[in-house]
Amino acid sequence: MSGEGIDPYQDVVNLVAQVADAPAHAASRLEAMVEQLIELTGSVTGLMVQGAPDGYDVHAIGRGATSTARSRISDEMRITAGPDPLIDPIRDGDLRPTTAARAYGGQEIWAASPKCTGSLEIWGIDQAAALPVRGGEEFVAFLIGRRGSDYTREDLERMRAVQPAIVGLIGILEPLHLDAPALRIAQLTAREQEVLRLLADGHKAAAIGHRAGCSQRTVHRHLSNIYDKLDVGDRLTAVVRAQQLGLLEHDQGTPRHG
Repeated sequence: MSGEGIDPYQDVVNLVAQVADAPAHAASRLEAMVEQLIELTGSVTGLMVQGAPDGYDVHAIGRGATSTARSRISDEMRITAGPDPLIDPIRDGDLRPTTAARAYGGQEIWAASPKCTGSLEIWGIDQAAALPVRGGEEFVAFLIGRRGSDYTREDLERMRAVQPAIVGLIGILEPLHLDAPALRIAQLTAREQEVLRLLADGHKAAAIGHRAGCSQRTVHRHLSNIYDKLDVGDRLTAVVRAQQLGLLEHDQGTPRHG
């Protein structure tokens, strides 16, 4: 995109206005943020990525999130092993917006990577950019993608301009919309969602471990995390709370393995 006529102030105003006009629940407001990022940068799709100790979860948000693409997110977009030059710096606390080509050390290196190949196959994109919201082990970031040339310096300037507004809006959503299913789902990892569903089906820790392919000790760790995130102290209350939040209404994604 050309740098002519870029007004960072107007970009921020438009972002906040879009979020304010969205229906008053977290899912719609998250959607509005991603859609505005897509619009600002000439992108075609957007994702929200949330870190966890054993990897990260990817949630398709906005246009381009077809049912086929959603079903294959776990195959192509979740860390399974090895470094990820685009995501790893965010986990280490680097909050600067950047692009996959820059992070990988050049367009040719990025284009030859399995992540680029998978993104092209599933999403129809061969360029990606990351806007970090929060760093650390439990990081949060938005990814946007398009096909063609890499994101320009002007694109990154626009992302940096709206980044504080997005960070602030997410900060408002998290403490004030604890009853919003989409935000709560974003806070539960895929494995925690799987354990929660098995718990709701009446399974004990041993059976949950058998079905989820992990040890009872790991199950109890996931349960502890679930209790903390749902602000409950026991299994029954956790299931009731999850039902109230709509977390058990349908499958929200493919469970993580490992």
